[in-house]
This record gives sequence, C-alpha cells and structure tokens, in this order.
Amino acid sequence: MHIFRIIFSICCFFIITIHAIVPELVLTHDDRKAVQVASFGFLAGGQLSLNLQDFELSDPQDPGRVAFYIRKGRRILYDDEEEEDDRIDDEKKKPGNPDRPLSCFLDNNYVKDEVDDGISTIEEIPIPIQNNAWEKSLQVGPQEEGLWQVLFINCKQQATVSFRLTIEQVNPGNNHLSAGDTPLPTVYGFSSTAYLVAALYWCSLLVFRKEKRVFRAHWLMLILVICMHIDKALHSAKFHYKKTGHLTEGWQIGFYVFASVKGILSILIIVLLASGWMFIKPFLSAKDKRVISVVVPLQVLANIASAIGSEAAIGSTDRSFWNMMLPIVDLAGCCIVLWTILQTRKNLGTGSSADGKEADVLNKYKLWSSFYIVTLVYVYVTRIIVQLLQASLPFRYVTWLGEAVNEFATFLFYIFIGYKFRPYPNNPYTQVPGEEEQEGDEESDLELRVGSEQEDNAMRLYPVSRSRSTPPPK
Repeated sequence: MHIFRIIFSICCFFIITIHAIVPELVLTHDDRKAVQVASFGFLAGGQLSLNLQDFELSDPQDPGRVAFYIRKGRRILYDDEEEEDDRIDDEKKKPGNPDRPLSCFLDNNYVKDEVDDGISTIEEIPIPIQNNAWEKSLQVGPQEEGLWQVLFINCKQQATVSFRLTIEQVNPGNNHLSAGDTPLPTVYGFSSTAYLVAALYWCSLLVFRKEKRVFRAHWLMLILVICMHIDKALHSAKFHYKKTGHLTEGWQIGFYVFASVKGILSILIIVLLASGWMFIKPFLSAKDKRVISVVVPLQVLANIASAIGSEAAIGSTDRSFWNMMLPIVDLAGCCIVLWTILQTRKNLGTGSSADGKEADVLNKYKLWSSFYIVTLVYVYVTRIIVQLLQASLPFRYVTWLGEAVNEFATFLFYIFIGYKFRPYPNNPYTQVPGEEEQEGDEESDLELRVGSEQEDNAMRLYPVSRSRSTPPPK
C-alpha cells in the first residue's frame, strides 16, 4: 500500500505540472546570446507570426543588436546555450585577444551569405520598442518550403533580456501541425483500431473458451490492451484538434493523465511477466517488490519528462532539461526490465535439475530467453532506430514515419507477449503445477518457490496443502 500511495502522490504532481504548462515562451533576465524559439515544417502558402510582448533589456544603452534570425533548412544553429557559451569562450581565448569583445552571431560570414542568398532572413527589433511590443508575419513562398528555425539573437555585451513571445505557425488549409506531423492523426487512428481488434480477440480467449487456464495476469493484460486502444484514440484526437487549432487545455490534461496511467500499467505488467509472476510462481518475492517500487516511479518521471518536453515552449530551460532527462530515465527503466528477465531466466536454468521437471522448466527457459531477445530488439528499434530515422528523413516525413515505425514495433511486441502467454489449453509456457492428490484424497497445489540452500540458487517446488498454514521444509 505504501508503494501505491507514492504512485498516487506522483500522479497528482504530474497533473499539477501539466496544468501549469503554457505554449508561450517566457524569458526573465536571460543572458543567452542565441536561443532557438521555433522549429516548424512549412509548406508553400504557410505563415509564421511572431508576437513579442513585455520586452525589456537590463541595460538599454549597452551596444549591440537584438534580432530574430529565421532560417529555412535542417541545420540547427546554436540552439543550445552551452554550445553558444563554448563558442564565445573560444573567441575570447584566441591568442593576442585577451580582452576581445563578444562577437555577434549575426556578423558571421556564413550568416551574411545565407541572407544574401535568400536562405535566411534577419528581423531586427528596434530599440527602444514602442509600448514594449513588436510583431512580425512572414509568408512561405513556393521555393521556401522546409524546416524553418527561428532563433532569438542577443548581441548585447552585458545586458540580459526579458519578454513573452507567442509564435503562430500555420500551414495551408488552417493546418496548425508541422508538415511532418500532419499524418499523425491517421497513424494513431490505425494504431487505435489495431489495439481494439486485439482487445476483442483477447477478451474472447478469456471469456468464451472454457477449457483454458486463466490467471490474473491475463486480465491485467486485457486491461492494458484496452488502455492502449484508448490512449492511441486520444493521441489521434489530440493531433486532430491541434491541426484545427482548437485543442484546449482540458484536452491536454486528460490526454497526458491517461497516457501516464497507460505507461505505468504497461511497465508494471512487463515487469510482472519478466519476474514470472503467476506463470512460474504465484507470489511476488521481496526482490520483485523492490523492482516494482523503483521502475514504476521511473515510468511516472518519464511521463512527466515527455509531457513537459512536448508542451513547453521551444527555447525554455524547462524543455531542454526534461528532454535531456527523458532518455536517461527511459533507458534506466528498460535496463531494469531486461535485468529482471535475465534473473528469471538464470533461476530457471539452475532449477531444472533440482526439481526433476526438466522438460517443463526447459520450455519456460526457452520462453524467457526469447522474451529477453524480443524485448532487447524492441528497445533497440524504438529507442535508437526511430531516433535515427527522425534525424535523417526529409521534413515531410520526419515525425510521422518514425512514429509509424514505433507504433508498429510496439504492437508486434505486445502481440508476441500475448501469443506466448495466452490462456491456451496445454500451453507449455503457462503450465504452473496444478492440483495433485495427497493422503486422504486431500487436494493440494504445487507452489513454486525460489529458494537458496547454501550456495544453490535453484528454483524448487514444494507441495503445500490449502488447509495447512505451516511453511514447507527448508
């Protein structure tokens, strides 16, 4: 119960955090010299609008320009604060220039060449700004399609800047999605339909087949597939309403809360299966409970990082921090799952000769070996291959195709789990020892316990009568 109270508290924090997310970039006394504030795939006829409010410099008399640098291309120019600081430090460390003033990014030769070639444009902010507000709109021409990037450049030597920036990016047809995001409603719609079909089939296995053996884990798997269906349907609805520009904050909160529940349930079931719960042993060991108490909060943290990284304004420090945290937390959770599978596989390998159930344990050993390999391939595809695809594809395919590969790989992963652990009569992978008669026709179960005797770490089967409360002999 203590674990569930912790999970509930973290989920409450998650809801509050998401509620505080706003799509507006707010900088307060920011000393970064270059900040990426937008990245969007524009089609011909699209429009980019910048609305700057409450603009303030800590020292308006400090020499230097302040401008927006707008570039049409894939390369990101100094969008990271540390990279820009390193570049400035290198300039200051040049021999013979110990007191050289900070150079302006806009004075670089390649920037001037790009502006002359029409690849980039510079929109300078007049100092002082009338009413502390400034706005600019740009139309995308037929030859200007591509992934546009907008950087805020502060060439002041010492002055810090504060402002609120609202950016409206629209493609033809009042489409508020980037060119690479436009097919996402369809991708998630197909995924939702696939999970619905899988949920109906799985439900038929549990309800209408009388000869099968159904464990509690099977019902949890049904709940997971239903949650996956609803989550993908909400994904589709979210991007549909974002496309039309009518996504409200209430929709966003409901979407991310349900995504968090799905993520927690998914990692919980995978860990339970990895530990062999119900299929090898009808109980959770102390080690299993410790694993769950670690991996579930990690999943919640990953959900928070994903939500803030997706919804926070580009250029905010929150976005960069949580985008950095997400792969670290996600990788930690994946490593714990793989480690749990390996531990179960190891115990099965050492327990075959001790229990005299060589054939049965060998079948399960093969299952957990394949489970480990498939999980490893799934992690590799969804965490590495998808990222490589999104880094190399043209702007029209950069997001949706990677997400399609991710959804397909995830669906196949759950199909594999469902097939191997399905409630099917005489399934060698789900043969938990059944009831056996004891003296006096007394019914008893065989309970699988993982025990260690001296240096032996083998799994052992002990007969335990339902009417007895005494522990098995050690």
